[in-house]
Amino acid sequence: MSTPLPDPASFARSTRVLAATLMGGLVVVGVVLAVVLPAPVWGGEALVVLAVQVVAGVAAHLVLETIGYRTPALSTDLTDADAAARARTRWQSSMILRFAISESIAIVSIAAAFVLADGSILTYLGGAAVSLALMLVHVWPSARPVGKVAEALEADGRRSGLRESFGLSSSGAIQRL
Repeated sequence: MSTPLPDPASFARSTRVLAATLMGGLVVVGVVLAVVLPAPVWGGEALVVLAVQVVAGVAAHLVLETIGYRTPALSTDLTDADAAARARTRWQSSMILRFAISESIAIVSIAAAFVLADGSILTYLGGAAVSLALMLVHVWPSARPVGKVAEALEADGRRSGLRESFGLSSSGAIQRL
């Protein structure tokens, strides 16, 4: 029995709202931490912490590229509606995994801001900036991440309809009305 699908525009809109909310959470945490943490301290330790955060961001990017887009291919015997429903479910699952990996740098930066002798709001802001950059590349439903998940879903030849759910053509370009 096939599952009724929500309107593709509704799915794309709700997914973008979810991604924006997850990303916006880092900003809200930053505002709260600005009240609690000491004033910024510029110095050698702050630059070392930032360098470590950037290196951690590169490592997280490599992890995301390696495992963040893995999803089982759709079965070729699915109906179009079932294939689209499974594609959307798998997109959301993989998006949350990519979010969690991306956010980990900001979370560790919160702890570092409280533990390090020169920890301050700058300690968090560096980690949050790296996390937000990763989220823009891997979490926000743009042509790149949608295309990578669609390619994995369609590996056995079954069209997923995932690109079309986000208003993207099979080539990844935005469709014009």
